[in-house]
Amino acid sequence: MYAIELTPEHPVAQLASLAEQAESNALDAVYVSHHYNNRDQFMSLTAMAERTEEILLGPGIANPYETHPVTLASRVATLAELSDGRAVFGIGPGDKSTLSNLGFDHDDALRRVLETFTTARKLWDGERVDHDGTFEAVDAGLNYEVGDIPVYVGAQGPHMTRMAAKHADGALYNGAHPKDLAWAREQVEEMADERPEEYGEFDLAAYASVSVAEDEAEAREAARPPVAFVAAGSPPPVLDRHGIDHDAAADIG
Repeated sequence: MYAIELTPEHPVAQLASLAEQAESNALDAVYVSHHYNNRDQFMSLTAMAERTEEILLGPGIANPYETHPVTLASRVATLAELSDGRAVFGIGPGDKSTLSNLGFDHDDALRRVLETFTTARKLWDGERVDHDGTFEAVDAGLNYEVGDIPVYVGAQGPHMTRMAAKHADGALYNGAHPKDLAWAREQVEEMADERPEEYGEFDLAAYASVSVAEDEAEAREAARPPVAFVAAGSPPPVLDRHGIDHDAAADIG
């Protein structure tokens, strides 16, 4: 998959125009990130759906803490209906520092993500769901037909990457350095024998931040915030791989 992520720090109309440009340049998908201080993720995707015809659209990523997983499944299903089946469910644990600022615990992140998209798949298949795990749902269901929606897990650490390789359609791997990608491919390959055949081939997509400006110093300065976010939310194995001090990364958050 060749895709672009747009951050809704810009007006929604501008994001929709950029989605049109992405489609005209033959990209496969547009993802929209989520942070509470930016514009709403799903409203931005709605505007994009109305301005495009073929490109896939999805949250990149949504987290299952700020929004109940069943509600999240319904939002993605509504996007699928609005876009004539072009929705992709980008789901992950979310940004740790942002969630802690809102009072959300980040416990059991792997289970929460897995249970969220497993439940979503059941709902999209028309099942009634009772769930008692990292979240609760009693006799939950959707009263409209949905169909299949691909699931891409936002992953970076070993456990989330391996879980995605076993259960999801793909991963939006939060890293583009060759060392990180080589490591991620190893995790995916090690899980190949445990992946059900009916899930098909796993798609590992590298999430690379890009900063473009007329002036190199300006481009580097603009890249500082996303680099800081990535470092602050990285698990210890990733920090160790790049020689980043754990305490320094924690101080960023």
